[in-house]
Amino acid sequence: MSEKFTPVQKANAVLWYGICGDTNVVQSKFKAVYGHTGEKPEAPSAIEIRDWYKNFRHMGFVDVQDAVIHEEATGEHIPTDGHHHSKIGNAMSAVMNKLNTWFLDGPKIRSFHSNHMELIALEAEDMEERKKFAKEQLEHLHKWAPILKSMWFTGEAKFYIDGRVECNNLVYTKNQKPEDSVNWPHRVVRQYQPDQEPYVTVWAAMNAELFIGPFFFDGEISPESYKKTLENFVHELRQVTSSLEHPIFIHDDSKVHLSEDVTAYLERQFPHHWIGTGSTYASWPHHSPDLSPINFFLWGYIKGRIYKTPIKFNDLEELKQRIQTAFKNVTLDLLEESVEEYKVRLERVHKSKGDLVDATIYGQEVDFNQLNTWRMYAWPYV
Repeated sequence: MSEKFTPVQKANAVLWYGICGDTNVVQSKFKAVYGHTGEKPEAPSAIEIRDWYKNFRHMGFVDVQDAVIHEEATGEHIPTDGHHHSKIGNAMSAVMNKLNTWFLDGPKIRSFHSNHMELIALEAEDMEERKKFAKEQLEHLHKWAPILKSMWFTGEAKFYIDGRVECNNLVYTKNQKPEDSVNWPHRVVRQYQPDQEPYVTVWAAMNAELFIGPFFFDGEISPESYKKTLENFVHELRQVTSSLEHPIFIHDDSKVHLSEDVTAYLERQFPHHWIGTGSTYASWPHHSPDLSPINFFLWGYIKGRIYKTPIKFNDLEELKQRIQTAFKNVTLDLLEESVEEYKVRLERVHKSKGDLVDATIYGQEVDFNQLNTWRMYAWPYV
């Protein structure tokens, strides 16, 4: 029985998915490339694309059968454990980095949801700080790649009844990324105004394998309640890590994170192994929510799942329930890929001299023509 897709077709699907991270884009590209004979080729399913991509990341082969054939022909065993994963992952990262260099002017980061990040402010000195942070962190990762899996990204967000989500210096508005370019470009000119609708504050932590949370607060988080949350987090963290592991705690420069009690507590619990204001290891760069998986993945993903239908009567309990349900749908693959994306974003910031990755400044004009330069993939990048 003949294979449904040729090895070249599978390899191209993996390549395209590795670049854009969107199965819909891969399927459209597949039909465009392989439909030149006049027939309408059947595109691989989203599950097939992800499975091929996962196989390649873990084994170096798109198909499991290819690995079996390789073993029979050469006698070389292809393990699928974490040790080989690191080797293959580094090789694949090198390939993708080369591709990213070729297509530097086009988007090369992943979109985990349909919501767009808008920063409230960005200063000129922030870009220099971002570039320096990216360079230093990439040096750490190049020296010891497994450190990426030791990182715990944490943060809090306000989820409003009306569909808006706000983090430190970041707004997910009720608007989604456009699905087409019919009305591009258009101007987005407005001044930031705090939302007056009811909200709940949510705190969570995640790494490449699991998350801890969500923890809920009614209203704002105070430095005291934040420290208590950290104590609860550390307690749960000790249940899922061994004494031989050295997790790296990461939070941003939110005002609630800056108290001396919080800094002292983190230094006791994660000596020289935490990132944030006051750390001896590294400070999180100002105005950089687009770098953290908590922001560019988790909060946007949760937002995309909880507001599909309106929340009536200002029911904050229903909002909390929806958030808890959405967290249960966060998969291991999403966690792993979003943490890997952190490194990709550091590389993007380093190459672009500190520029934003996939966020725009709140209230400024958006140049959609520039954001959509890589038209061959019809990237939904705004």
